[in-house]
Amino acid sequence: MTGLILCLGTLALALLVWEDRNVKQYRRSFKHVIYVNGIRGKSTVTRLIDAGLRNGGWRVFCKTTGTDPMTIGVDNIQRPLIRRGRANIKEQIKIMRQAAQENAEILVIECMAVDPALQAVSQHRMVCSDIGVITNVRLDHTAEMGPTLDDICDSLSNTIPKGGILYTADTQFFSRIQANAAAIGCRVELAQPTPDLPQIDFPENLALALGVCLELGVPRATALAGMLQYQPDPYALSAFRLSGGAIFINALSANDPQSSRLIYERLQTKTKFSHRKLILLINNRPDRGYRTRHMILLARSLMPTELWLIGASQFASERAFLRALPHAAVKKFHQVSDLPLDQLGEDTMVFAAGNIAGPGRALIERVREEGRPDVL
Repeated sequence: MTGLILCLGTLALALLVWEDRNVKQYRRSFKHVIYVNGIRGKSTVTRLIDAGLRNGGWRVFCKTTGTDPMTIGVDNIQRPLIRRGRANIKEQIKIMRQAAQENAEILVIECMAVDPALQAVSQHRMVCSDIGVITNVRLDHTAEMGPTLDDICDSLSNTIPKGGILYTADTQFFSRIQANAAAIGCRVELAQPTPDLPQIDFPENLALALGVCLELGVPRATALAGMLQYQPDPYALSAFRLSGGAIFINALSANDPQSSRLIYERLQTKTKFSHRKLILLINNRPDRGYRTRHMILLARSLMPTELWLIGASQFASERAFLRALPHAAVKKFHQVSDLPLDQLGEDTMVFAAGNIAGPGRALIERVREEGRPDVL
């Protein structure tokens, strides 16, 4: 028995050494690795960077986690990433191998780890990026990253590249990020939007992507022209006109109250829909109980006329929302097909938030079938 244990231990060690050697070999094949982290906007920023660099003549391989994991090969074709079992950060090694096989010069890859220790391992033992991105620091993933924004900032800082360059658009936490980066010899750049940026996406996301492209020598006009053609995440922020005339806003991928509120405020300013009756539709995940508290914060700030609940923990959520918003009508729906979307008229807007998982996907598929895309 002792001999068997020793043999297995030796084999495991050999596999680790072999894997480490391969990872280093893959990394040496790239001129640059760009690792995108943050609470909101990671997938979009990853895709925008990919599009800008690609238009600048670089051979780019891109991988996003997003709602569904996707790759964009050197051939600029988007492909779904098929997982066998649960997500595992070792997936990043597979992506590095695939990018190396396609002779990519630059790998642009979204961080898939939430746990602080796994974030550190993914950066310093796997992808070893020389350019990092922290999109923003928002109140989410508190169970893994910690209960405060400072905790979350420090957790995200685990992917800062040692001796590299980091871009962020978070003005509130810039000083803390800069201090964390200085400890490992990393230069930090604050990407700030300018009024002349095209309205492709949120200006902060565009400014981040543009900053990275400029860092790698792509002219501004060339990078922006590429970003105009970028491939958005299939479930990214979108708007639809329902059959009865109501507006439906898909903000299900914005899971934290600050991001959801910013989306609502910017759309309100841009589209002038403040005269419409607001229905806040919230989809709950069974493994994200803390987000109910976050969505209560959102509901209090938006003050909807009605609040519709789908997904998990509806009875507990209903009690919590009734206590927080006694003026609002709270309604539960067990099936997406039960939602009376076709009965909503032009005086109504549905703002969907919370999470895309579970019935969220079915909801968006139904809205796509019954409604038509609207311009945000």
